[in-house]
Amino acid sequence: MKRWHIAAIACLAACGCGKAGAPKIQELPITGKVTLDGMPLSGADVLFLTAANPPAVLAAKTKDDGSYQLQTVAGGQSPVQGSCKVTISRLVKPDGSPLAAADVPADAGAIEQLPSRYSRLGVSTLSATVAAEGATIDFPLTSR
Repeated sequence: MKRWHIAAIACLAACGCGKAGAPKIQELPITGKVTLDGMPLSGADVLFLTAANPPAVLAAKTKDDGSYQLQTVAGGQSPVQGSCKVTISRLVKPDGSPLAAADVPADAGAIEQLPSRYSRLGVSTLSATVAAEGATIDFPLTSR
């Protein structure tokens, strides 16, 4: 199974897909700020994929000030430390407006606002090292 398949499955599990009995989500001491061309990037999806076997998926959405705090499914078996592949994605509607929480990206015709060097798992140049006690990891992105 490809790594992005694993990441997608783990993200769905973390989101709980809106069903009762969904796994409990745990906030982690891994925070930071994402900027694009020096400005805070709000509404971006930050995804860390650990190199552990099986990998752990840590996810967050940036706030208005670009800050994020990673979350994972509580009680996961994979260690949440070490080297991680990182992607940062910001899907928007074709007119550039943000997606609403209830929007399904494919149905809304969503497009990726960020370069693939940040947003695509297979080609992302972003990485991070997470210590057992957590970390503050900022991502200063550029549009060019």
